[in-house]
Amino acid sequence: RRRAGGRARGASLRRHAVVGGKGRTVRDEAMDRAPLKHSHLFNAKFVPFDAPESGETYDLDQVIYRASNGGLLDVQHDMEALKNYDAQYWKDLFDSRAGGTSFPYGSGVWSKKEWVLPGIADEDVVSMFEGNSNLFWAERFGKETLGMSDLWVKQCGNSHTGSFKDLGMTVLVSQVNKIRKSGGNQTISAVGCASTGDTSAALSAYCAAADIPSIVFLPADKISLAQLVQPIANGATVLSIDTDFDGCMRLIREVTAETPIYLANSMNSLRLEGQKTAAIEICQQFDWDVPDWLIIPGGNLGNVYAFYKGFKMCYDMGLVDRMPRLAVAQAQNANPLYRAYKNGWENFEAVQAQATFASAIQIGDPVSIDRAILALKATDGIVEEATEEELMDAAAMADRTGMFNCPHTGVALAALMKLRERGEIEKDARTVVVSTAHGLKFAQSKVAYHAREIEGLESRWANPPVTVKDDFGAVMDVLKQRLSV
Repeated sequence: RRRAGGRARGASLRRHAVVGGKGRTVRDEAMDRAPLKHSHLFNAKFVPFDAPESGETYDLDQVIYRASNGGLLDVQHDMEALKNYDAQYWKDLFDSRAGGTSFPYGSGVWSKKEWVLPGIADEDVVSMFEGNSNLFWAERFGKETLGMSDLWVKQCGNSHTGSFKDLGMTVLVSQVNKIRKSGGNQTISAVGCASTGDTSAALSAYCAAADIPSIVFLPADKISLAQLVQPIANGATVLSIDTDFDGCMRLIREVTAETPIYLANSMNSLRLEGQKTAAIEICQQFDWDVPDWLIIPGGNLGNVYAFYKGFKMCYDMGLVDRMPRLAVAQAQNANPLYRAYKNGWENFEAVQAQATFASAIQIGDPVSIDRAILALKATDGIVEEATEEELMDAAAMADRTGMFNCPHTGVALAALMKLRERGEIEKDARTVVVSTAHGLKFAQSKVAYHAREIEGLESRWANPPVTVKDDFGAVMDVLKQRLSV
């Protein structure tokens, strides 16, 4: 197996200046670059998720979302072909590409291209150099609130459209771009999705970059203004529908079954190939080690399987020597996975999701339920829930230590607090909380919390502004009271 040339070759991949040559771009340079020696052997295909060895396979260029038995599909890589290069080679290669400007390898997703979509040409990739999000050491919150010294937050919301959905959408839209450019008998007129907000933002942005029409089904009055304006600004056709996410999902399935509109929701396993790179990136950021625990907010549950798949690929390829334990955090108002877990996985029943500030995970009938259960069973994982008060208080507490959390991260933090209190996660365990979106997308709920305008919530960590007269003495009275000056 090959390992020579990892660092040295990688140095040539990291670019620090605009491409030389008048009129040439980073995409032009990508087209001139020689591929890895064995890259012609790398391949990936669709297989049934619940029967990957059945012999049923589909090309990734096919427009197909389900196996012949109606179940979900999964993307399967030729692992033996990838093992033509050993673990150290892949580590060196991925490290050499991270954060540069060489297209598309500067992306946190496409720096792992051979493990994501090995068969796509660089010129077909639609990337905004997504990924490479920071792993934040939550020193003060960990120490003061949880008694932990090794708590980290993976800031997936520090991305182009403000959520982890960019990681998957760059892969899906790139594949659509390839299919549209190749012609043939499969016509894709547009890409569509049902969304609780973040998926629509990512889809519309990447489609706009590739000049591909996008269509978005949103539940009326159930997402934040910041989430709503993103697809509008990117030129998507936005339908605000009088239903919840599950109703929007049913409608988009019906529409894509009858029209040449490509389905972009997470039942399409292409997205998970991009999302799994966040797990690979965490290993990379820990110098190719894995955390003891990963806490993930869970709604439609595709991200749970994506993280598992990323860690498992690193383990199978020898880049790491163990797997982390997974903990999925759900809002109590939308908790079908939690109920199934508490029932010993005896049966799963969808629920009618109730309103929650964690609106992106307000899903009662998750598409990826079987994927998530597999990931949890394989990692000896657990599931916890958080009430509305618990998630908003947890987000506010963490914000007071320097973060600016979305409500979904609040769900994960509240779940972690419970797990620490019960001793299920030890104080010295290296723990990563996945922050799925940027807090600025949910500023309305923060304003309401700090103004104590949320009915039924004490808002115990509220910090409203103090109204003061235009008078030095009045200002000093407040400062003396607050700061002991």
